[in-house]
Amino acid sequence: MGSPVLNPRLLPPPSTHPQNVALGTVYFRSDSHGLHLHFPAGMDWEEVWENLVWQLRSRKPFWAGVTPLTLWSQDRELDLPTLQALSVLLSQYQLQLQRVQTTVRSTAIAAATLGYSVEQSSPLPVIAPPPADTAPLYLRSTVRSGTAVRHNGSVFLLGDLNPGGEIIAGGDVWVWGRLRGLVHAGANGDPKALILALQLDPTQLRIADQVARPPEGGALPNTPEVAYLQDDVICIASVQDFLRREV
Repeated sequence: MGSPVLNPRLLPPPSTHPQNVALGTVYFRSDSHGLHLHFPAGMDWEEVWENLVWQLRSRKPFWAGVTPLTLWSQDRELDLPTLQALSVLLSQYQLQLQRVQTTVRSTAIAAATLGYSVEQSSPLPVIAPPPADTAPLYLRSTVRSGTAVRHNGSVFLLGDLNPGGEIIAGGDVWVWGRLRGLVHAGANGDPKALILALQLDPTQLRIADQVARPPEGGALPNTPEVAYLQDDVICIASVQDFLRREV
């Protein structure tokens, strides 16, 4: 096929960073206390809103009927009109905002004024999605340096993965953009996991327990590519060649 092959190397695991998916995107989680909506820190409100609308429209709801919801807004300042607009949006998807967790006094006052239960505290710990959730995770954003997305299922990113960013998934990883960071597919040991990107220029790739880095130099192909395991070696092929191989 003439497809380039990445040479596997024994490399130390990447350093653990305190940030995870909660700092990179909007996401929902559920536990014994109900349904929770988390807003990321450091993201413009327009991007948060767009991300939330994307999540609501594209992800099949895992709740049934009218469902009470807790909002974790972290250090984001939300005024009365913003909270009202948020409540209207959520209600269109049978989500009823009932409780607001915040570290900002003005947000707590606005929420209380609207009749929501409020908990104002010190900076909130970031709570990762439950490990049992293996449903695909759909993201529409840029994963920036210092941000790590971790999910037990497959991850589909509509956007770029920048150098210094990480995606670690139990299933496949699809990046509908430029992949220039670290990706670990099949992180729970699945050797059949795939990594696909419109432009594949990673700092490091991992599939199951195999690790590889790209060869230095050389022009990047102007075509989507797939990384996969073959005989315990991470290989790269164009999508067209890979599909032909699978026939």
